Amino acid sequence: MDLTRKLVVECLMKVESSGFSNLVLSSLLDNDKLTNQDKAFATNLFYGTIERKLTLNYILQKNLSKPVHKMDKEVVAILQTGLYQLLYMKSVPAYAAINQAVGLCPVFKKTSAKGLVNAVLRKSQNFDINKEHFKDRITELSVKYSISKDIVKIIDRDYSAQAEDILSAMFKTPKFTVKINNVKISQLDFEKLLEKNNIQYNKMPIDNALEILHSGSVTNIPGFKEGYFYVQGITSQYAVKAAGIKENDDVLDMCAAPGGKSFACAIELNNTGSVTSCDPNISRLKLINDGAKRLGLNNISTVQNSGEIYNPNLKKYNVIICDVPCSGIGIIPKKPDLRYKSMDKVVELAQLQNDILSTAVKYLKDNGIIVYSTCTINKQENEKVIDKFLKENSNFRLKTQHCPINNVINDGEKITFLSHLTDYDGFFVAVLEKVW
Repeated sequence: MDLTRKLVVECLMKVESSGFSNLVLSSLLDNDKLTNQDKAFATNLFYGTIERKLTLNYILQKNLSKPVHKMDKEVVAILQTGLYQLLYMKSVPAYAAINQAVGLCPVFKKTSAKGLVNAVLRKSQNFDINKEHFKDRITELSVKYSISKDIVKIIDRDYSAQAEDILSAMFKTPKFTVKINNVKISQLDFEKLLEKNNIQYNKMPIDNALEILHSGSVTNIPGFKEGYFYVQGITSQYAVKAAGIKENDDVLDMCAAPGGKSFACAIELNNTGSVTSCDPNISRLKLINDGAKRLGLNNISTVQNSGEIYNPNLKKYNVIICDVPCSGIGIIPKKPDLRYKSMDKVVELAQLQNDILSTAVKYLKDNGIIVYSTCTINKQENEKVIDKFLKENSNFRLKTQHCPINNVINDGEKITFLSHLTDYDGFFVAVLEKVW
């Protein structure tokens, strides 16, 4: 019996019982009995099986008499992980994937399923999903790219000609990027520190940003404890850059937790001015306070506050960051659980986004700037929210953005990042300027 595969099956069952995959995986990787090679294999198998779940279940169902959702969850997880290895992990010999899957059955007290697992995996291993015929385009894309029909419908509606490219890019491994805290260290000195410790990196199109080629824990990267950097995607870093923050500005981050954009604002301010970071959840505010302390950023204060509700105790600000709650379609590669998320509350989300943006106006100084951003590519949450806002607020205009990242979509100063074009998160940024 292979311990690594056993632990992956256990973790998949935990996820099915409403566990978050990143938290479940963390518990798996804490196991002292696993080598670094084991952990890399487990991570690949765990996330890969989650990512391809709909495709795997579709293929398995072709060789099962009983509906997948009515089978014992242990057997389903064993079949899924076995088939994922057969179809997507070419480094694993077919006989090993099948034999290990069969061997797991008695471990989970499902000895009677050994024959079934053996037969189904052998029949399924050569299945080609690209040769399958589906009843309609939405079903085909949903099964082929293992993603909910709700999300497929949104992408096909908004980006029909690019839909398959967008969905395919959702299987790419996200870049591991960091923001350098130049309040404490320059980019050049941080690069020298990485080189001294034999850690490879790539420069990014934005200042004080690097892609780090490191597979271990972020806390083991030199400079973490000293607060020389923190993890942040390039698109989020760009959203703050787009605000044009100047030293001594007062900045309001309306939906701040876990704090990345607040930290970026504080760094842009060079520890001058002020950053007020809001979130309705006190425990999430603690994440911001802890992060600010590690980074040595003394100009951040936190306030328990809901972005859509006006708070008369807040003052007026030069810059307001509205990185609003959204459907998260743009960050699916980072959060595979989102692949199967229902989109039935998108209308409510768009209303919340409108409410937050309208509330932000009340806190803005004359000639102030509001940055509206989301980590989705759903136009209902992006362009349509901005268009509605501009119709209702004639004293605002879109500000020209000078984005240094190649291949973004710039539609009348509203910028969209599509992963297959930029290699970064799917993201949206609009910069609103109060003119009177």
